[in-house]
Amino acid sequence: MYVLNYKEREECEVPLPGAIKTAMRWLIGRRTGAKTYAMRYFEMQPGGKIPLHSHNEEHEIFVLRGEAKVLGECDVDIAKKDDVVFIPADHPHGYDNTDGETVFSFICVIPLSTEG
Repeated sequence: MYVLNYKEREECEVPLPGAIKTAMRWLIGRRTGAKTYAMRYFEMQPGGKIPLHSHNEEHEIFVLRGEAKVLGECDVDIAKKDDVVFIPADHPHGYDNTDGETVFSFICVIPLSTEG
């Protein structure tokens, strides 16, 4: 068990082609002792974007701050503070804050894979 400030985890740019002005931190993952799930923190600056992409695992997202367009098939076009977003496995998704004036940040939980 551990408790730490999220800023103690290394920040890196999102390693996805076409992602701009978006950083992430692996908060909990295989390297930090998790065996089932990974938790990541994303921070997208105004003008930022994560383009459409998909993964083999589902995503559970909780929006902490700001708002951004949700890319892909979704009932709602905008995700904003306090919203939750569920993305099924293999479902194309992304976020767009290119017109935004504030930071868009969220927690993303995924089943543990070889990453993290």
